[in-house]
Amino acid sequence: NPGVEDSFRESDKRLGSKLLNYHGLSAMNTTTFPEWDSFFKSLLEEPDTVLLISTPSDVGKRAYSEIDIDIEPARLCSRMLSVREQIAREMVGDLKAIANMGQMIFDSYWHNSKMRKDSKETKGSNGKDGKQSSPYGFDRPSQMYMNFDPHDDDEFAPSPLRKGNFDLLYLLTTQEAVLQLLKKGVIVDQDDAQNRASTAFLENFYRERLITHFVGAQWYGKGDDFIEELMLKSPILSSRTTVGDEKVDNTPLIVEPLRIAEQVLLLRDKLALEWMEIMQAVPSEHTDIRRMQLARLMGQPTLDTTDEFQ
Repeated sequence: NPGVEDSFRESDKRLGSKLLNYHGLSAMNTTTFPEWDSFFKSLLEEPDTVLLISTPSDVGKRAYSEIDIDIEPARLCSRMLSVREQIAREMVGDLKAIANMGQMIFDSYWHNSKMRKDSKETKGSNGKDGKQSSPYGFDRPSQMYMNFDPHDDDEFAPSPLRKGNFDLLYLLTTQEAVLQLLKKGVIVDQDDAQNRASTAFLENFYRERLITHFVGAQWYGKGDDFIEELMLKSPILSSRTTVGDEKVDNTPLIVEPLRIAEQVLLLRDKLALEWMEIMQAVPSEHTDIRRMQLARLMGQPTLDTTDEFQ
């Protein structure tokens, strides 16, 4: 029955496509797999198996109603490591680009301020001609970035999820920069009170956007959204803390989100360069896992990886 068969196949495609719908961070179970190689070690301990794929009875009998698929964890591990190395190579170029985007963002911000470009058209508005104006801070370099040249035969072909990988890497470096800045404290001035107030402001700003920008499945461009919202925040005027009944200083505290955003971008640029070196070392970090994988293929125990590779 061609109609029923086609319907079943379309339903199966929709089910499988759910695996590609998730676009976000924090999807890996770090309790079960605390280290990057924990998953591969666990995989290599699994026995070989055979999956029997059967066609549902309502589809009808066909020449290929039942299919046996051999699952060999060692070979599966090898393919996954190859993909991991390819993604790492791509991320070297991505991180190099991200390291240069902080200055581009600030140049664009000051250019837009000078040209008084303080609004943009957005969809779904009830304004004139179906357009609505909302403030924006800079032209987003991450959306214009493209590292792969399809006309260059020497380049590696990009992985199918290259665009998504870049966006998530951009978001992850932004989040890590914020977390490290909160840990060591924001320094915008020689005034300790102002620095503490700036750190407290960034912490509250980050917590308010943790779920909407960083946790779970997200829309593309959330890294730029966070930076843009921070840059466009108005300065905050507050009083200083008191000691007993006497104020330490009558000078008001001014928290400047724009200067805090500058600190985030500077630290993100630095982190991107550090992570670029880590990505370059990924293939060499696979040595022990590949040794275990080869031992598994040869029928040897996979737990002992202390011997020199022959």
